[in-house]
Amino acid sequence: GSDNIDPDSILSIRAGSVRRQAAASSARPLRFPGLSVDGHPIKVDVLKQVGSAYLVLKPGEDQYKVVFHPDEPSQPQASCELSVKASSGETLEPAEGDCASFPLEEAETAETREYLEGHRVLQFMQAVLHSVIKEKPDDPYAYMA
Repeated sequence: GSDNIDPDSILSIRAGSVRRQAAASSARPLRFPGLSVDGHPIKVDVLKQVGSAYLVLKPGEDQYKVVFHPDEPSQPQASCELSVKASSGETLEPAEGDCASFPLEEAETAETREYLEGHRVLQFMQAVLHSVIKEKPDDPYAYMA
């Protein structure tokens, strides 16, 4: 239980180098492997969300401006700029539902498949649609543009 903590807050607990987070209202236990009770401090933070945004990664781009829509209409709109890059030598795994499993029917040619996979078009469109479903903007077409 908790007293005077907003149930929408997040509890962030760090024990050594391991951090776990959960909703303050969650009854789910947080597990810390190898935690000993020999007097080492455990840090507990209460975090409150002030806004949220979805970022759709675009092939060939690594600089993004993220606009946060406030939870309260009286709050100002916030934004930040992010640089998103893969770690050295790492590539992103293809998303579930990549071109290998996507039914192309009439357009199913090696050239079309190579184009779609090479430009990661299907993964991009899936991410855009996921964002629209989560955000439910008033004008989804303007949102996707």
